[in-house]
Amino acid sequence: MRLLARYVISALAAVGAAALVGCSSPASLGEEYARSSIDNLLAPTVFHSHAYDVVQFAERVQAATEGSGIVMLGVEEVDADMHVAGEAIGWITLGLTVPDTRAPRGYWDAPAEQDPGPHCFRVAFDNWGVDGVRGVDCPDELVAVPAPPSQRPRVAVNAEEAVRSALSALPDDLPPEADVVAAVTALLEPHPNGVTPLAEVTASIEGRTVAVATGDDDDCVLVARSETGEVHDVYVPSIYLKPGELGCRASTAFADLRPPH
Repeated sequence: MRLLARYVISALAAVGAAALVGCSSPASLGEEYARSSIDNLLAPTVFHSHAYDVVQFAERVQAATEGSGIVMLGVEEVDADMHVAGEAIGWITLGLTVPDTRAPRGYWDAPAEQDPGPHCFRVAFDNWGVDGVRGVDCPDELVAVPAPPSQRPRVAVNAEEAVRSALSALPDDLPPEADVVAAVTALLEPHPNGVTPLAEVTASIEGRTVAVATGDDDDCVLVARSETGEVHDVYVPSIYLKPGELGCRASTAFADLRPPH
């Protein structure tokens, strides 16, 4: 009898749980769809890899949401002077209105329309990607905002052209490294947003070989001019560009750049 009673109680509990599932509120259906859409958007590795600031993630979000129906509503940056290592570097708010793509459902087949929303989420990012997602209230309208201009130095759009031009124009009597840097810098185009500074230019001379670099581990231009005057790109395995390694510097052109084993 005790076994039978336990079975009946368990069965009733299961029926009750099933009824609760069937009674899901209309809002939960839309929220479930919206959260799934956000999770799918943030699943690629670009949202789980290193970035120096939240602006880099905002640029990736802007590219990923184009034509998706998901809207980037805001970008919040942590002041670099206030940032604590390992904690969030910023937040990006996303919103969407859900299309009614699933059949209505409810308790005992009662109608339960999917709430289109809009539904909004605040995504926290640390230096290595998504660090949490939570639902938040939406504004009156979902108005997309662009990624803010980066205040971190970035390579000029014409950097490689400028470096090649300056190296090709060097006289046989090579000038000091500082003069090479000045010649390249004078040819660089400022970033059009008027905010983002240009990445530092470095030059290094060994014998009659001259190397010039500008950029960082995300975007590095490294070009050398050989003793014979030939100008060529220097390939650097990405591992050597990372923080703590050789980095995107002119002197890297003269290092042992064989890929590590």
